[in-house]
Amino acid sequence: MKKTFTLLFVFILGLCSVSMGQTPLDPGQFVNAQITGPGIYTVEAGQAYAFDGRIDLTFDVTILGPDAGWIMEATNPPVLVNTPAADGAPRDFFEIKEGGSLTLQNVLFSGTHSNGEITGVFAANTGGSKLIADNCVFTDFRDFALRNQFKGDSISITNCIFMNGVRVGFNPWGGFPLRMDVACDNVLLENNSVVNSGRLTGNSGPWHNANIHELHNTYVNQTVAGHEQRANEMIIANNIYYNFHFIGRKNEMAVSPSNTYDASFTTWNYFADSKNSLDSISLYLGQNLFFRPQEILDWFTTNGGDTLSPSNLWEHPDVDSFIVTDNNYTIGANYAELDPEFTMHPGNTSAIADYLVGHWSGATDSLWVDWRTTPPVAFGGDGLPVLTWPPAVDLSYSNTFLQTAGTDGLPLGDLNWFPAMKEQYLANKDTIIGALRDSMVNAQVVYDPTTMDQTPLITEATTTSARQVVPGQLYLSNYPNPFHEVTTIEFGLKQQSKVTLGVYNLFGQQVYELTQDRLATGPHAYNFNGSNLVNGIYLIKIDAIGADGVHYVDSKKIILSK
Repeated sequence: MKKTFTLLFVFILGLCSVSMGQTPLDPGQFVNAQITGPGIYTVEAGQAYAFDGRIDLTFDVTILGPDAGWIMEATNPPVLVNTPAADGAPRDFFEIKEGGSLTLQNVLFSGTHSNGEITGVFAANTGGSKLIADNCVFTDFRDFALRNQFKGDSISITNCIFMNGVRVGFNPWGGFPLRMDVACDNVLLENNSVVNSGRLTGNSGPWHNANIHELHNTYVNQTVAGHEQRANEMIIANNIYYNFHFIGRKNEMAVSPSNTYDASFTTWNYFADSKNSLDSISLYLGQNLFFRPQEILDWFTTNGGDTLSPSNLWEHPDVDSFIVTDNNYTIGANYAELDPEFTMHPGNTSAIADYLVGHWSGATDSLWVDWRTTPPVAFGGDGLPVLTWPPAVDLSYSNTFLQTAGTDGLPLGDLNWFPAMKEQYLANKDTIIGALRDSMVNAQVVYDPTTMDQTPLITEATTTSARQVVPGQLYLSNYPNPFHEVTTIEFGLKQQSKVTLGVYNLFGQQVYELTQDRLATGPHAYNFNGSNLVNGIYLIKIDAIGADGVHYVDSKKIILSK
């Protein structure tokens, strides 16, 4: 639905204060003329509010819109826009300086300007204590929706929508939802959706004293990778990375990447030497989905030849040394090649393929292909903003396996698309985070660079594996897999053995054990009932000690999907 806002660019003196210290902003006056001191400033649904320059904050400010539920379902959210500078240049909105902080809630920020220019940054923290955004929309920006350049206390980005972090040209950089030149003590990225961006998080800076949690986010169409992972505690779990690093790379990068951002998801930690050890770094990276649509893979098959290929997710070579050196640096099992089957896809995959042609051919920016989703805010002939809301995007999905594939048994990605599941997540969040912390050292399905070529990736093939029985040999199998409640675990023994059979969740917690002292040579089968367990990935592990004292140890992933 389109909504046309009346925006009167006149100056009205005075502010009207209301109860609880809240000050309503006047849509007929520039915002930066009204925010002159600390406080909570309110905006109304169905109104647009304009800036005519950047506000430098040396005090604490909250901009609060009405609570109408999740903003994607709001009928008419308040809109904040900026006006072009005298020379026509785009302008940013906020810079948080020493003594300042910024909290944004229930509002929509549009970076489009009436002359077609696009904002570089909505809010940058260069000296303040915190930056908080909850239930907001940030749409159409060139560089970084939010940027942190000062240590501060906290960054919290929850329940937000980011759209069109796109440079209008073939330059693939910029477009971050959040750039962290420096990470605050605590950083939370939770239940957000990002549709079209250059990168996601980063970039460089001393992070190793920070706690960074990136949980249940849905990312769709990211140009390049470079997702740095180094922090005192960094948990990256239960996210969807759809069409991640779609720009691909030149094949020689696979051997010797000259630019880490062209390499992979996991990147480097060049602060390791300054800490003398990696003991202060803890990472758990697991049960995220990485998926590229077939149309993009086909483009590289047709056009790449010996020169181009899709980017390899795993990994920058230095990551291997961290994993071997520090048992707190854990990369667990992740999902790949499983299409979520979004309810309403952004629908710009063909435009992205056309963009790739121009990017790799070196076309001039005048031939740039616009792969953005239609901006929700445009300007009419009268120069006033027009909102079309909600956008034609629905990232709920029908893949039932992924709907229970999280470490918490909940859907992967932004749980705002699954509201009942979000309530369950919030009610059990402390337990879920506690289990993820434990998995940093106890996860059972993990990447071991000494024995594997890449991180364990759970694919269509592994979720539909058939029964495998090899009589007269050592083996471990189960069927069906995935299983609804009961699966048959089979194993074979070459000699009489003492057998311990265990089932573990991915956090290393044992959920089943069977021990038999003297099992005969040959095949054996046991039914395992998982009806009392949550959906997810589990590990069967067998340890058989033969009569000659030789151990036979094996393990296998199984998937419970009720």
